[in-house]
Amino acid sequence: MRLLVTKVVAISLLAFSGCSHSKEGGNYTHVSSDDAAMNTAIAKAKATSGEFIQAFHDQKPGTKDFYVKKPYPTPSGEVEHMWIKVLEENNGVFNGVVANEAEETREAKMGQKVSLNISEISDWKYTDGKKLVGGYTIRYFYERMSPKEREDFLKEAGFDL
Repeated sequence: MRLLVTKVVAISLLAFSGCSHSKEGGNYTHVSSDDAAMNTAIAKAKATSGEFIQAFHDQKPGTKDFYVKKPYPTPSGEVEHMWIKVLEENNGVFNGVVANEAEETREAKMGQKVSLNISEISDWKYTDGKKLVGGYTIRYFYERMSPKEREDFLKEAGFDL
Protein backbone atom coordinates (compact mmCIF):
# COMPACT_ATOMS: atom_id res chain seq x y z
CA MET A 1 0.00 0.00 0.00
CA ARG A 2 1.25 3.48 -0.70
CA LEU A 3 0.52 6.68 1.18
CA LEU A 4 -0.83 9.59 -0.77
CA VAL A 5 0.93 12.56 0.75
CA THR A 6 0.05 16.10 -0.16
CA LYS A 7 3.09 17.68 -1.73
CA VAL A 8 4.78 20.13 0.58
CA VAL A 9 5.12 23.06 -1.80
CA ALA A 10 1.48 23.62 -2.71
CA ILE A 11 0.01 22.76 0.67
CA SER A 12 2.51 24.68 2.75
CA LEU A 13 1.91 27.73 0.62
CA LEU A 14 -1.83 27.37 1.05
CA ALA A 15 -1.60 26.83 4.78
CA PHE A 16 0.80 29.67 5.49
CA SER A 17 -0.23 32.33 3.04
CA GLY A 18 -3.25 34.51 2.62
CA CYS A 19 -3.67 33.57 -1.01
CA SER A 20 -6.52 31.59 -2.47
CA HIS A 21 -6.95 27.98 -1.52
CA SER A 22 -7.47 27.06 -5.16
CA LYS A 23 -6.32 23.69 -6.40
CA GLU A 24 -3.05 23.63 -8.29
CA GLY A 25 -1.99 20.92 -10.69
CA GLY A 26 0.43 18.25 -9.52
CA ASN A 27 0.15 19.13 -5.82
CA TYR A 28 0.55 15.63 -4.43
CA THR A 29 2.95 12.76 -4.59
CA HIS A 30 2.93 9.12 -3.59
CA VAL A 31 5.21 7.98 -0.79
CA SER A 32 5.55 4.31 0.03
CA SER A 33 4.05 3.29 3.36
CA ASP A 34 7.39 1.67 4.20
CA ASP A 35 9.46 4.80 3.49
CA ALA A 36 11.64 4.88 6.62
CA ALA A 37 12.33 8.62 6.51
CA MET A 38 8.65 9.54 6.13
CA ASN A 39 7.68 7.13 8.90
CA THR A 40 10.33 8.73 11.12
CA ALA A 41 8.93 12.20 10.33
CA ILE A 42 5.41 11.07 11.25
CA ALA A 43 6.65 9.37 14.43
CA LYS A 44 8.49 12.54 15.46
CA ALA A 45 5.35 14.62 14.89
CA LYS A 46 3.31 12.24 17.01
CA ALA A 47 5.95 12.09 19.76
CA THR A 48 6.16 15.89 19.99
CA SER A 49 2.45 16.68 19.63
CA GLY A 50 2.35 17.89 23.24
CA GLU A 51 4.66 20.74 22.22
CA PHE A 52 2.14 21.77 19.58
CA ILE A 53 -0.75 21.71 22.04
CA GLN A 54 1.21 23.80 24.54
CA ALA A 55 2.19 26.35 21.89
CA PHE A 56 -1.40 26.52 20.61
CA HIS A 57 -2.73 27.27 24.09
CA ASP A 58 0.08 29.71 24.93
CA GLN A 59 -0.31 31.69 21.67
CA LYS A 60 2.88 33.60 22.46
CA PRO A 61 3.42 36.83 20.52
CA GLY A 62 4.74 36.05 17.06
CA THR A 63 3.28 32.55 16.87
CA LYS A 64 0.55 31.87 14.32
CA ASP A 65 -0.74 29.51 11.64
CA PHE A 66 -1.42 26.42 13.75
CA TYR A 67 -2.13 23.33 11.62
CA VAL A 68 -2.21 19.57 12.03
CA LYS A 69 -2.18 16.98 9.28
CA LYS A 70 -4.59 14.05 9.26
CA PRO A 71 -4.71 11.04 6.94
CA TYR A 72 -8.05 10.34 5.25
CA PRO A 73 -8.89 7.16 3.33
CA THR A 74 -9.20 7.27 -0.45
CA PRO A 75 -11.39 5.13 -2.74
CA SER A 76 -8.25 3.30 -3.92
CA GLY A 77 -7.53 2.09 -0.39
CA GLU A 78 -4.67 4.50 0.21
CA VAL A 79 -4.67 7.58 2.44
CA GLU A 80 -4.38 11.28 1.65
CA HIS A 81 -2.92 13.55 4.30
CA MET A 82 -4.81 16.83 4.66
CA TRP A 83 -3.83 19.97 6.59
CA ILE A 84 -6.35 21.14 9.19
CA LYS A 85 -6.28 24.72 10.51
CA VAL A 86 -6.71 24.30 14.26
CA LEU A 87 -9.37 26.55 15.79
CA GLU A 88 -9.56 24.94 19.24
CA GLU A 89 -8.24 22.04 21.30
CA ASN A 90 -9.82 20.40 24.34
CA ASN A 91 -8.44 17.30 26.04
CA GLY A 92 -6.60 16.08 22.95
CA VAL A 93 -9.45 16.78 20.53
CA PHE A 94 -8.92 19.38 17.82
CA ASN A 95 -11.65 21.29 16.03
CA GLY A 96 -10.66 22.99 12.82
CA VAL A 97 -11.16 23.50 9.12
CA VAL A 98 -9.66 21.53 6.22
CA ALA A 99 -7.09 23.85 4.66
CA ASN A 100 -6.36 22.27 1.29
CA GLU A 101 -8.17 20.69 -1.62
CA ALA A 102 -8.45 16.93 -1.69
CA GLU A 103 -7.02 15.05 -4.64
CA GLU A 104 -8.61 11.65 -4.02
CA THR A 105 -10.28 11.37 -0.65
CA ARG A 106 -14.02 11.86 -0.45
CA GLU A 107 -13.85 12.10 3.36
CA ALA A 108 -12.84 15.76 3.62
CA LYS A 109 -13.23 18.91 1.55
CA MET A 110 -11.47 22.25 1.78
CA GLY A 111 -13.30 24.51 4.22
CA GLN A 112 -15.10 21.63 5.92
CA LYS A 113 -15.26 21.74 9.72
CA VAL A 114 -13.68 18.65 11.25
CA SER A 115 -12.76 17.20 14.62
CA LEU A 116 -9.90 14.82 15.26
CA ASN A 117 -7.97 13.28 18.13
CA ILE A 118 -4.32 14.09 18.66
CA SER A 119 -3.55 10.39 18.09
CA GLU A 120 -4.79 10.74 14.48
CA ILE A 121 -2.29 13.37 13.35
CA SER A 122 0.57 12.69 10.97
CA ASP A 123 2.20 16.12 11.38
CA TRP A 124 1.79 19.53 13.00
CA LYS A 125 3.20 22.99 12.33
CA TYR A 126 3.07 26.63 13.23
CA THR A 127 5.28 29.64 12.72
CA ASP A 128 7.18 31.57 15.36
CA GLY A 129 8.07 34.81 13.66
CA LYS A 130 9.47 33.60 10.33
CA LYS A 131 10.60 30.21 11.67
CA LEU A 132 8.67 27.02 10.93
CA VAL A 133 8.16 24.93 14.05
CA GLY A 134 7.27 21.28 13.53
CA GLY A 135 6.41 20.50 9.92
CA TYR A 136 8.31 17.23 9.92
CA THR A 137 6.77 16.01 6.68
CA ILE A 138 7.54 19.38 5.10
CA ARG A 139 11.17 18.89 6.10
CA TYR A 140 11.07 15.40 4.56
CA PHE A 141 10.14 16.86 1.17
CA TYR A 142 12.47 19.85 1.56
CA GLU A 143 15.44 17.51 2.00
CA ARG A 144 14.60 15.91 -1.34
CA MET A 145 14.40 19.18 -3.29
CA SER A 146 17.15 20.51 -5.50
CA PRO A 147 18.93 23.66 -4.29
CA LYS A 148 16.86 25.77 -6.73
CA GLU A 149 13.60 24.15 -5.57
CA ARG A 150 14.57 24.82 -1.95
CA GLU A 151 15.30 28.45 -2.71
CA ASP A 152 12.01 28.90 -4.57
CA PHE A 153 10.09 27.05 -1.88
CA LEU A 154 11.41 29.24 0.95
CA LYS A 155 10.69 32.41 -1.02
CA GLU A 156 7.11 31.34 -1.66
CA ALA A 157 6.46 29.84 1.78
CA GLY A 158 7.50 32.96 3.65
CA PHE A 159 9.11 31.07 6.53
CA ASP A 160 12.56 29.73 7.39
CA LEU A 161 13.37 26.17 8.35
